[in-house]
Amino acid sequence: MKFLSALSVAVALVFSISSGHALASGSEGIAGGQTSDTTLYNAGKGVYADKFSCSSCPLASKSLNASVAKDVLGGNPKVELSSDEQAALSVYLKRRFKI
Repeated sequence: MKFLSALSVAVALVFSISSGHALASGSEGIAGGQTSDTTLYNAGKGVYADKFSCSSCPLASKSLNASVAKDVLGGNPKVELSSDEQAALSVYLKRRFKI
């Protein structure tokens, strides 16, 4: 009986990890496939993590909130982004904080 319970937990963990951003904060659901807007949202979340909040990034010590999101959308801090990264970041921040 304990084996089946442990097996059930292990299987559930594997499926949750294999679902991509399932464990990330603020992720969109993946049921029914991703729309281009959802793809941009998830890409924007990655841009923010890689370019703004990594340990050596300008906002490493700040929590992301609506005020910080507005600053980022306004170009502060200055971080070099491609047009695709900027579009994805914009979708992510605007949707997450309803700005």
